[in-house]
Amino acid sequence: MKHTNKHPMKRILIPSLLCATSLLAMAGSVANDPAPASFTTTESPWEFRLQPYGWLTAIDGTTGPQGFPAEIDAGFDDIFDILEMAAALQFEARKGRWGIIADAFYAELGTSGTLPGPLETNVNLDFEQFLGELVAFYRVSESAESYVDLYAGIRHNSLTLELEATSDGPILDRKDTRSGDKSWTDPIIGIRTQWDINDQWYFVGRGDIGGFGVDSDLTWNVQASLGYRFNESVSLEVGYRYFDTDYSENNFIYDVAQSGALIGVNFTF
Repeated sequence: MKHTNKHPMKRILIPSLLCATSLLAMAGSVANDPAPASFTTTESPWEFRLQPYGWLTAIDGTTGPQGFPAEIDAGFDDIFDILEMAAALQFEARKGRWGIIADAFYAELGTSGTLPGPLETNVNLDFEQFLGELVAFYRVSESAESYVDLYAGIRHNSLTLELEATSDGPILDRKDTRSGDKSWTDPIIGIRTQWDINDQWYFVGRGDIGGFGVDSDLTWNVQASLGYRFNESVSLEVGYRYFDTDYSENNFIYDVAQSGALIGVNFTF
């Protein structure tokens, strides 16, 4: 996002012995000086950014109803085999130092396999996830080449998990299906920054932590991307994101790390 810095207003010392004519001349000079840089004036324009993106995430952890949890270990090279659908979009609005970011990510995964052992058990796993974030941020530092924002808000996680185990071997012939739906919302706090390498290339970094036992015991997220500006309005970002959540309540467990490559296109207006 492009940032414009104004020259600060010159400070003028007024000696007590100046005549009225000098005061009027100085007042005219002040009136012609540019206004001081301010992020809170009503003249400060709104800036918007829209980013459709893709997150090719590997998944590693344990999730499902207690007593029948599933160990998930899907690497990056497996994602195209198990991914059934994915969609993601981020929106940002900023006026001066203050702004908001809304982010939505949805994915459907499906996989199957055979458990080792004499029972010849076949397992099918269907997994759906929605991640939604809404945060407000405050720009604590800004220069022509970089900025730093502090943010706080909420992250909503909604899961649907269905496990189907079928044993059709000589010892046991049965079918068992377990499913679980769970949603929770975690408070999060974080920091993000952007540094311009030159006029076209820039670096973006972000990290946050949350949960604090409100819902999740702990959730944390880090992200780093390299961006390229095609023009004032369009840029491309490619990077990596790691997202970890440790959540358990009643008979449901979700202790999962998701990580993988990110690619997104920014439209700024």
